Amino acid sequence: MRRLQQLGGQTTAPSGDVVDALPRSTISTILRGSKLPRAEFVSAFVTACLVHGNHPPDKVAETTERWLARWRTLYAAEAAEGEVGETTDGEMTVEPSRAVNVPRHLPLDVGFLVGREAELKAADEVSRLQAPDNVVLVSGPVGVGKSAFAIRWAHRLINDFPDGQLYVDLRGADGLLTTESALGVLLGGLGLHEDDWPADPWRRVECYRSLIADHRMLVVLDNACDTEQVRPLLATGGRCRTIVTSRNRMSGLVAREGARRLVLDVLSAESACTVLTAIIGEQYVRDARAELEELAELCAYLPLVLRLAAVKFADRPGQGFKNFVSALRDNDQLLSLNLDDDRDSSVRAALESSYWMLDLDARYFFRTLALAEDAEFTLESSAALAGISVAEADRLTGLLESEHFVAGVGRSRFTMDRVLQAFARTMRRATCESRTMLAG
Repeated sequence: MRRLQQLGGQTTAPSGDVVDALPRSTISTILRGSKLPRAEFVSAFVTACLVHGNHPPDKVAETTERWLARWRTLYAAEAAEGEVGETTDGEMTVEPSRAVNVPRHLPLDVGFLVGREAELKAADEVSRLQAPDNVVLVSGPVGVGKSAFAIRWAHRLINDFPDGQLYVDLRGADGLLTTESALGVLLGGLGLHEDDWPADPWRRVECYRSLIADHRMLVVLDNACDTEQVRPLLATGGRCRTIVTSRNRMSGLVAREGARRLVLDVLSAESACTVLTAIIGEQYVRDARAELEELAELCAYLPLVLRLAAVKFADRPGQGFKNFVSALRDNDQLLSLNLDDDRDSSVRAALESSYWMLDLDARYFFRTLALAEDAEFTLESSAALAGISVAEADRLTGLLESEHFVAGVGRSRFTMDRVLQAFARTMRRATCESRTMLAG
């Protein structure tokens, strides 16, 4: 016992004190008991035994990790039956008489979701027709309301997944969230302390999958960037479901994981006017139906832009609704729509986050499309504008279409909505100004 205590080394207790990782009293108590010990004890004890047996370092690390993987499986099984606790001796305990702490991490459901009844019905059909372990991808252009839709649908599914709902915003408050960071959020949501996470990133993926494998859980991965970011985070349990939202079409996820893709389109003109009226107030638009419809069109029937415009007017109704609509005919005014107390609510910021994810050639091609006389273009006309071959125009159009910067409207014909046209012109102007400054 004394030798194992020496080989176990020291650790930092919750109090902050440096103590023996394997005090003899703890070893004796845990080995005689029937409770699951903490991961730190398992790691220290197995390592000490192997070192005492003169095993090589690589063998020690490999075997210890196998023991920890088994510990995580036992931990998940016991957590499913009761609440996992801890004794003063450092044992993990499970109390079957108490309910497990079920994660309920979904954001607040949106209070006002207009014009999505058909899409929600289609989503419910997916739930009934597909096996519950399938992945559902909610895709669409910037500002179309993917997150709001997914969160509403997830709330409708709560009773189907009683073991919990996990949610991760993959865009994050400080930019794109790495897969490793997102995995940390999910493991924490499952109640696994950071000290118990495997050191190897792929082992963490295995740990996450093991913890949810036998549970009925819903995982929502919001604002995903691409397939590579999201693939290790998919719930693989036979009774789980993953909902992914992304501006990217994620064709790889559809092809390899068999994800069902639901593409959200812009709202109908009637639904767009309903959104505006609900926020602005009937008294301001009662005698301005033409301006109301024009504002909906100016906002390209996109829920984000509609809401920003409506709130912007509601903040200063004294300017007059007709004057407000007239001002928004200026593209710069439209793109500058934002809320003073919410930095994430900005039309231009939302578009730029996708724009800068494009490669250099795709960004140049997108800016070139601003030179088109109208919203529609063909592969031939866009190739002529950009000075490239039709084959290259086809490739770059595909990249833009994948991120919903353009939409196909027929064979070899594409279009950009008014907001995207304005954004393309703005980015072209900004690029030209930057080059002028550098040249000067």
